[in-house]
Amino acid sequence: MTNDTQTNEGWNWVGRYIAVIVIALILAAAIGSMELFIKTSVFGGKLNAAHLVRFLGYGAALAAFWMLGQRSTIALQQHGGRWSFMQHLILPVVSLVVVSIAYTVALLILSPMMNAALHNIYNWVFIVAIISCAVWVVMAVLGQSASLTSALTSAAGRFGSSGKNK
Repeated sequence: MTNDTQTNEGWNWVGRYIAVIVIALILAAAIGSMELFIKTSVFGGKLNAAHLVRFLGYGAALAAFWMLGQRSTIALQQHGGRWSFMQHLILPVVSLVVVSIAYTVALLILSPMMNAALHNIYNWVFIVAIISCAVWVVMAVLGQSASLTSALTSAAGRFGSSGKNK
């Protein structure tokens, strides 16, 4: 088996992550737009089932996208190659995208239950989180984020391996 064939077989998992992301997005949009889910209310009528379905679908897609970034970072650390320079940049960029989109996704279920003061606090939490991720991206571009990236990938690896043992 050639080295290119081994590399291609070793990265087949990327397609599975992308399939999960696409399916979660399509199902969330399709089911969330069904009249049955739109008209069925939850929690005293402030929230409907469509909001919950969209939250779960879009949230699952975001989680899968972050796991794809985390696993890509680990794969590049293990295999190296011509793309190894990207290993410290993938996770910060993916985290910035996920946190930015998570703001809107979480609002699907939180917005009907928040007053103006809570919404302002919520906004500031995400402002701080987005700025922190942006700083992490800048640090990665400047080559200063290797320790943070390795800490997150090793923590995620320990979390993933502990989940398999259960």
